[in-house]
Amino acid sequence: MTERNFDYCALQFLNHWLDKEEIYCDLLSSSNLEDQRQALVKAGGYFRVARNVPKKYDLNGKRYQAILDILSTIDNISLDNVVEVVNEVKTSISKNYGNRQVLSLTTKFLWLKFKAPVRIYDTQARISLGTQENNYYAFHEAFSLYYKDKESEIIEACNKLENVITYLVNPNMSPEDIENIVSEQWFRERVLDMYLWNNGRK
Repeated sequence: MTERNFDYCALQFLNHWLDKEEIYCDLLSSSNLEDQRQALVKAGGYFRVARNVPKKYDLNGKRYQAILDILSTIDNISLDNVVEVVNEVKTSISKNYGNRQVLSLTTKFLWLKFKAPVRIYDTQARISLGTQENNYYAFHEAFSLYYKDKESEIIEACNKLENVITYLVNPNMSPEDIENIVSEQWFRERVLDMYLWNNGRK
């Protein structure tokens, strides 16, 4: 398989963001609790993690209600506590869903709520980084080191995106709109996430 470069991954993630993830983030930050729950329902399918939370554990027939309740207890996440928070939330979710492995799901839903400094744990990304399975501390540390090494290349790829507006799912965006998105730390880290995910499939 041909290695995907950062230019490819930057465009790939921008389209993912505009087409799906921005909507899920907006719904999850809504004051309407049903909108928040629907964000998780939709994101569970999008991220392909629904199988890890069987419907038989739903609260009162509401899919992901237990997860939403757990997420609502988290006020903020920082670089200092992100690993601890992820592991605590993962444990709480797992207890509500038959003690299943839910690390990937946990990081994806926490990312939708907080973005950086949460790094999404995924098997393919973990393979790219060469860390131990289900060890979020090791994954997070390896991700940080890799990002530091590749940051200038990632920023360069992000800065090129205003030159390929016609390739976006929303080709009517202005260069200023794109710059406002791609200059964010969370966006740049997700470009690395896409890079690791793509190249971990080899």
